[in-house]
Amino acid sequence: MSAPAIRNEYLATLTHIEQVFPKLAANLGRHGVFTFSDVHKLTEGLFLSAWTYWEGLLRSLISYDLATDPHGLLRHEVIKFRYANAPERLAERILNHPDHPERYVEWSDYDVVVTRANEFLGQGHRFVSPLPQGIDLVRLRRIRSAIAHKSDKAWKSFTALVSEVPFNLAPTQRRGITPGRFLSSHQWNGATVIRTSVGVLRAAAHALVP
Repeated sequence: MSAPAIRNEYLATLTHIEQVFPKLAANLGRHGVFTFSDVHKLTEGLFLSAWTYWEGLLRSLISYDLATDPHGLLRHEVIKFRYANAPERLAERILNHPDHPERYVEWSDYDVVVTRANEFLGQGHRFVSPLPQGIDLVRLRRIRSAIAHKSDKAWKSFTALVSEVPFNLAPTQRRGITPGRFLSSHQWNGATVIRTSVGVLRAAAHALVP
């Protein structure tokens, strides 16, 4: 699969998420099938899906580049491969945890991905640092951690985030806040946080694969 095809597969996931959220909102309330807590929980799921597939995009792109980059570690060290698909298989084995699939390499931190790209790929690779969306991606990662981890550290980071620019939630707005409520009910750049979050991920995908 080519880099544009990898990107387009991810964009299709984002488009699906963008189509689902309005359906939730349209079926909210006294005459709908969802309560507010239903929408909050389901929105967390949509956000996690967008983020999880973002991690998959990063992993797939760096694996593709390692298999094809003539200046990368793999192609530079091996001139001729025995089998047609050997570069792809070897690239995955190089980048995966030695105990894969029981254990996984972390892909949620873009800076770590850049470090791997610097180590394994030739100069001028696509994983520039910072991405134009870099600050917003860090914000999304903090939301993701609050949903996925539920640790004290993740929760403190999330509550600090919603208090900061550009969100600036007042203490009364933060009372009883959850990631799902924040994503579905509060605004970021003139749209709900979930919509803007998907837009950030879409722009970042296009930045990696123009």
